[in-house]
This record gives sequence, C-alpha cells and structure tokens, in this order.
Amino acid sequence: MKTLVGAAAVFALALGACGEKKAPEVSGIGKYKFTTTRLRHVKDGNCQPTELSDGRKGTWCFSLPGFKIGKSIAEMDLYFLGQDPEATLIEIQLKVRGCVEADVESWMRAAFGPPIESKATRAYWKNQYVWAAALLPSEPARCLVHLLPLSENSEIERIKLE
Repeated sequence: MKTLVGAAAVFALALGACGEKKAPEVSGIGKYKFTTTRLRHVKDGNCQPTELSDGRKGTWCFSLPGFKIGKSIAEMDLYFLGQDPEATLIEIQLKVRGCVEADVESWMRAAFGPPIESKATRAYWKNQYVWAAALLPSEPARCLVHLLPLSENSEIERIKLE
C-alpha cells in the first residue's frame, strides 16, 4: 500500500511539473529577432552597406530608437548578412553610455539567466537562439552588449578575443 501511495505522489508531482509553462527563450531584443527579422523589416533609422569584420558583405543599421536598460538608454545597431531585403539579422549591438554596470548585468540576467562565464569586465550568456557578451565596461562609463545567433561562430570568437 505504501508503494502505491508513494507512486501516486510521484505521478502527481510529475503531472504538476508538466503543467507548468516555461517562459520562451529570448531570440532577440524588442521587435528584432534572429529567428524572423530581415533587413526589409527595419523601418526606423538608417541602413548602409558595409563590409563585416571577416570580409563578408553586410548592412549596418543605426540611428534606431533607443532601448531602455535600467536607468539608461542604449543605442541600438543592427547588422545583417548581405544587402538585399531578405538579408538575415546577424548581430544586435547595444551601446550604453553613462553605463551603470550593475543595471546592465541585472538586465542581462533577467533576460538570459545566469552567465555561462564571467571575467573581470565581461560576462557571456547563451541559450538555444542567442550568444551574448556584455562588456562591463567596454570603455569608461560605457558598456557594450553584443547579441549574435549561434551560427556566427567566427564573430563570437572575435568578440571573445577583444
């Protein structure tokens, strides 16, 4: 009888855990998602052809609406692979001037959970869609956050070496 009661309790716990909804993992920032955003979706700001650090042709979009992190407003830049309207989003960069490092780290932890690695002035996060680096600070009173899809291995390695 005890075994039956114990098995029923384990089953009930398992059912309860299955019924809980897990929040979806972050796949971008605001309306810009690595899974769906194409260059044609950018309606604000200014987009210009550029050469990416590894020599590929790309598009850089800047002067986009700011993004609030803590008490600061971050400037947002987007990078796309290619220059046609269907070019895919390959990096979101947030530049936080007057950065309060604790606010940026707190925001990153809320969005991505605990970092996978931390060093003196940087921390890294990763989920099924995004690899992220927060340079805390990247320069005096400035923090820089890089978000990239996992497919951008060479850029991820380059940022780690900065």
